[in-house]
Amino acid sequence: MSKRGKSKPKPMENHQRAWVWGRRAVLEILRAGRWPMLELRLDERLPPEEIRIARQFARELSTPVRSEPAQRLFELCHARDHQGYLARMAQFEYETLDSLIARAARRARAAPLIAVLDSIQDPYNFGAILRSAEAFGVDGIVIGERGQADVNSLVARSSAGAVNHLPIARVDRLAAALERLKAEGYALIAASEKAEQACDRVDFRRPAALVLGNEGEGIAPGLLTLCGERARIPQSGTIGSLNVAAAAAVLFYEARRQRGATGSK
Repeated sequence: MSKRGKSKPKPMENHQRAWVWGRRAVLEILRAGRWPMLELRLDERLPPEEIRIARQFARELSTPVRSEPAQRLFELCHARDHQGYLARMAQFEYETLDSLIARAARRARAAPLIAVLDSIQDPYNFGAILRSAEAFGVDGIVIGERGQADVNSLVARSSAGAVNHLPIARVDRLAAALERLKAEGYALIAASEKAEQACDRVDFRRPAALVLGNEGEGIAPGLLTLCGERARIPQSGTIGSLNVAAAAAVLFYEARRQRGATGSK
């Protein structure tokens, strides 16, 4: 676990979303030591051993700690389910695309899988996608700066801590990022319910960038034209399509199934 650098992290702009609460969510952030925590507040009635462990993690990160009544924690985060743990977070520190590509290559060795998210606006969808990505071995996430939910408390909680363990790069132009990935040897694969090819027929046993689209509009036409392949999820029900987070989980699983079968991951 690395200590925080000398430069002072910037607080998140939205005060309410700067707070992350819940035992698991807060402890995951402390253990990972990746997302700068500005302060930690603990319910003074927590078991002494829990307080000791949390304070030890915080001390390693030079994070100030306060023990306060549970009511005070509720007043700050407006959530009764804080479980005695409340953290005020700085702005999330994203990777650069260069560093993400390098890290993905080290993680996967032979065939990295990177997910490119086109304007996922719902923080709960974003968090759920991160959770599935971490569970199924996706090597990195790329998001754009416009029309995309930022990493905040809602994303952190819905990701079940995955936000602390996945490389996430934020770029100015997704089109340029896709072109860069293609130049690096990645196959560009668009998730589309209109695709002719089912996802189990797409080869994920190679470096691949899987593009997932906005909840309402799908993948932007300009990005879709850059993708050399498209993949759909076979369905037998009457509903036309899956939620983007559910679709991501299915596609990540299919990629893991193929890659696991060959020992590439």
